[in-house]
Amino acid sequence: MIDKSSPLPIYYQIEEQLKKQIENGELKPNDSLPSEREFAERFEISRMTVRQAINNLVNDGYLYRQKGRGTFVSEKTGAAARWINEFYRRYESARNGTKQ
Repeated sequence: MIDKSSPLPIYYQIEEQLKKQIENGELKPNDSLPSEREFAERFEISRMTVRQAINNLVNDGYLYRQKGRGTFVSEKTGAAARWINEFYRRYESARNGTKQ
C-alpha cells in the first residue's frame, strides 16, 4: 500500500512493495507487471513516479523490459535478492553488535 503522507518517497514505496512481492514469491520469474499507466491509475500517482521505481528495479536486476511487450520479473532475482538481503542483515547485525 502506498502512503502519500509518508516521508518516504512514493517511488521508493513502490520499489519496496514490488521487491517484497518478488522475494515472497507473489511475483514469480517472467511474470509480467502492469503497465506504467495502470500502476499510475491504480495508485493515483504520476506515471513518471512509477517509471522511476521500475527503472530502479530494472537497474538493480529485479525486473527486465522487452520492447513492445512489457516489464517482467527477472529469473535470477530470487537467489540474488535473498543473498543480498542475508548479507545486509548479517552486516547490520555485526555492525550493531547484535546476534542474528
